[in-house]
Amino acid sequence: MRSKVALWASPALICGFMGVSAFGLGAARADDAACKGIADAMLMNSKTPYHSVGTIAFDPKDPPIPGAEAMPAIKTETIFTGTQVFVKLPTGQWKDIHANIADLRTKVKDSANNFNDCTRLPDEKADGKTLAVYTGGDKTDTMSVSTKVWVADGAIQRSETDVGGPTAPDGKVRHQHLSLHYDYADIKAPAESN
Repeated sequence: MRSKVALWASPALICGFMGVSAFGLGAARADDAACKGIADAMLMNSKTPYHSVGTIAFDPKDPPIPGAEAMPAIKTETIFTGTQVFVKLPTGQWKDIHANIADLRTKVKDSANNFNDCTRLPDEKADGKTLAVYTGGDKTDTMSVSTKVWVADGAIQRSETDVGGPTAPDGKVRHQHLSLHYDYADIKAPAESN
């Protein structure tokens, strides 16, 4: 069971790393103002150390592991120091995923330029900050992504992303929802990691 979970959990954890960035799909360009707002925030997110906390929820009628019972939402936590990416495992231990940061930044840049059907929504206020709010999406024959991001000072503060695609070993299209909150203050690697 553990190895099957790892097959779909790795992309989900990477998703936690860069938020919406792991899901660039098509060849559309982020050329309107709303898509540029999402793209700029994603690029800033790939260069700025942060701590993200969130959940990955799965369609209860179609769990990510073929034949398994419905799965509860999974907590996800990531620390990006600018040079390393750490994810918190379900055991509570931190793991350095030994990510190639340059490669991840390239993927973020490519992904950021793929969002289309973007909309700039009215600003919202939270924690004394004015947040610019954007929605965007992308779709191919096998994957679909829709996301909503809240941005302050050029950085993503919160994101809500729905993904439909082949996320399990059997290649079947499944749906998941990723909800993340970001903090950028005093980011350091976890004290203990493997």
